Amino acid sequence: MDIRVDNKVAIITGAGQGIGETIAKTLAAAGAKVAINDVNPDRAERVAGEIQIEGGEAIAITADIANKFQCVHLVETTRDEWGQLDILINNAGIEPVSPILKLDEWDWNRCIDVNLKGTFFMSQLCGRVMADENKERGGAIVNISSIAGVEIPLMHRSAYCASKAGMVGFARECAREFAQYNIRVNTIVAGVFITPMTEKARQNPDMMAKWRREIPMDRLGETKEIANVALFLASDASSYMTGSTITVDGGKVMR
Repeated sequence: MDIRVDNKVAIITGAGQGIGETIAKTLAAAGAKVAINDVNPDRAERVAGEIQIEGGEAIAITADIANKFQCVHLVETTRDEWGQLDILINNAGIEPVSPILKLDEWDWNRCIDVNLKGTFFMSQLCGRVMADENKERGGAIVNISSIAGVEIPLMHRSAYCASKAGMVGFARECAREFAQYNIRVNTIVAGVFITPMTEKARQNPDMMAKWRREIPMDRLGETKEIANVALFLASDASSYMTGSTITVDGGKVMR
């Protein structure tokens, strides 16, 4: 099946690198016009430029999604550029590392603000636009969570685990409330992928050996493998799916 999102407009948060970058490029290659959001303007501009070079349509929008006013700027800039909004990918996330007994409150708050509150802000704002303007066309929201939030703990990452668990529960209620507007909301629960977030750990042979022992497919995921699932959930190919939580982890948790 050739999955397409032609003439759709998408916002991808945290799209300056890693999973978000690959999702943005995958949606653009499938015909979407993509707004590349990142807190780092250089990263956002680079990804948007690379998409444009390949013949796609993209703009870079710098915004910290933990700030509601900057989220409004992100949404309105996208609408000003293309006049519509069809897809939201809630991908931006941070991962502070600290044991609970030493975790600073600022780091806890910042992680919850970016990963969970940012998802709330963007889902609310984009949901309003889709509900008011898209009529039967509806829209699609895809959240990128983690197995660390719903299946297994992750050492010294309590704030990250809490935020990713919160995303799953929040997304399910979004799906319930948004269904009347034909807005679908689904969540991808990601395992271990080759991204900048895992780069340091991947330099540790013991950690790599541990990961490979725990993953039946005996390897880490490629970002394209999660981007393809995001494309499916953002497209009409998944038109009867909402409130679903899909695990993409090489079999690590087998649920």
